[in-house]
Amino acid sequence: MKLSAYCECYSDNSYFLFNEKNQITFFEVHSITKVGYFLKNFPVIGKPIVEIISQPYEKRFLNLVEDCFKGKSFNIEKRIKIKGGNDILVQIVLTPVFLESGVKHVSCTIVGSDRKSNQMKLMDEYSRLASHDLRAPITNILSLTSLISFNDLQVFDTGKIEGLLKDINVQAEKLDDIIKMLNRLVNQGQGNVDFTAEQIKKDAKHIVLVDDDSLTNKLHHMIITKHNKNRKVVPFDSPSLALEYLKRHQPDLVLLDLNMPELDGWKFLDLLEENRITVDVVIISSTIDAADSRRAGAYPLVKDFLMKPLTYEKIKHLIDEQSN
Repeated sequence: MKLSAYCECYSDNSYFLFNEKNQITFFEVHSITKVGYFLKNFPVIGKPIVEIISQPYEKRFLNLVEDCFKGKSFNIEKRIKIKGGNDILVQIVLTPVFLESGVKHVSCTIVGSDRKSNQMKLMDEYSRLASHDLRAPITNILSLTSLISFNDLQVFDTGKIEGLLKDINVQAEKLDDIIKMLNRLVNQGQGNVDFTAEQIKKDAKHIVLVDDDSLTNKLHHMIITKHNKNRKVVPFDSPSLALEYLKRHQPDLVLLDLNMPELDGWKFLDLLEENRITVDVVIISSTIDAADSRRAGAYPLVKDFLMKPLTYEKIKHLIDEQSN
């Protein structure tokens, strides 16, 4: 993503630069209507800060600037009540600036209230989705699974079990859709990035699974061996042990998770390169962050990027002889 894409949302901000005498050495006011509640006079180069800051904020502001000259930084949000109007959420960022000449300055950025308003709306929408829409299918799944025990399943006929699994699957798909929506809210404007997968020509007969979740490894093992019983599938819920195995053996394929507490997928890939271990790697991750897909594409070992849940359809081009 281009840097400008991050900066465009800040284009309506106002900026000030102060020297150690608390005099204005530079300023740019984008809109006086947006900072008028904070300033009592329009800024002028060379004027002391005390002559432009509104009296209610003067003492606190000067104390913060003094601390900034000592090397501290501040990011302050304050809700200001406006008579006869809606409250305004103000964000003020104070940062020390040390020039090559050795002269110290403090920069002050006043974030436009429109931006803060948009952020508040975004957080409200995020909160609503997380607290209501996300919780609903979760509670349904918990209720469905709490209704039955192993003994109940023994007297259920196949139709009832299939119906129960279908209901659970519907709720899980709702969860997945909501999580994707939350991700789009947080990453507005970034868009999705498709990983450009490389063709893996050889039929993978020796496959290593690396995922800290043992249940995930069992499910992936079942998916692969159900359709390809002659495959050798070696699961590891410890990436460190998987790395040691790869130093001694030469599998055809590694299915790798990214988010692991002991050793994450990125570090695992780095260690493969450091140890000059050459093996085709396919990322199998629950992440829907486009940045992860872009990052994975930078590793020559990574041939594909697949999102969980893993299905036979997603990996049959890797393990089916007929497809080669």
